[in-house]
Amino acid sequence: MTLMLTDPVLTGIPRSDFAHLVEISEPYWDALAEAFFQRRFHRPRSYLHPQTSSLDHFHRLLTALLRRRRAVTSTLMAHLLGVTRTNLSNQFQDGHRILDLHKIDITSMSGSPARTLDQLKTRLGPAENSTADPI
Repeated sequence: MTLMLTDPVLTGIPRSDFAHLVEISEPYWDALAEAFFQRRFHRPRSYLHPQTSSLDHFHRLLTALLRRRRAVTSTLMAHLLGVTRTNLSNQFQDGHRILDLHKIDITSMSGSPARTLDQLKTRLGPAENSTADPI
């Protein structure tokens, strides 16, 4: 699924550029998570928890990018990644801040976001469909 979701047709950027963005933005994500905790509980954490959600940094940034591109609905992304939609939506705000911080220019895809796996495969075109479906 990750290979399909990182397709440049959906993200709007080459996979190597996305991997570089993930690498350089991870420290910022940790700082944003700490700031969120302090806003919510009005105190610093007494420990550093390495994981702020059930998604790793790579997938959190990917979902923010796909949401901004309007490539896939939040409901379908949550289903594909095996998390709840609420869990996923909690990650979007900081993901958008990171994209803005690094001045990533993202244009929306035309049409409405894919709501089903078949619609997602159609957006990718025939070349990706044959590799995305192992059956």
